[in-house]
Amino acid sequence: MRDYGKVSPQFWIGETGKRLRKAGTEAQVVALYLMTCSHSNMIGLYYLPVMYIAHETGLGMEGALKGLQRASEAGFCQYDETTEMVWVTNPVA
Repeated sequence: MRDYGKVSPQFWIGETGKRLRKAGTEAQVVALYLMTCSHSNMIGLYYLPVMYIAHETGLGMEGALKGLQRASEAGFCQYDETTEMVWVTNPVA
């Protein structure tokens, strides 16, 4: 597990960041979590059950699902419910 995660100011002011803002607070929290959580890696493809997101962000299952769906709609990530794999396709470098 890594010791830190780097987050660019573009997270808040870049094109994807603006789409995440429009998608709502849950989408922003989930996106930030996906970039910095202990489960993530350099390639942005990793196993992550939704219950991990719910517990570690405090959003609960409903909020985690909503945030993940909206972050996906904003073009930030993709999630496969069958395999519970997330792919951060646009990490707001």
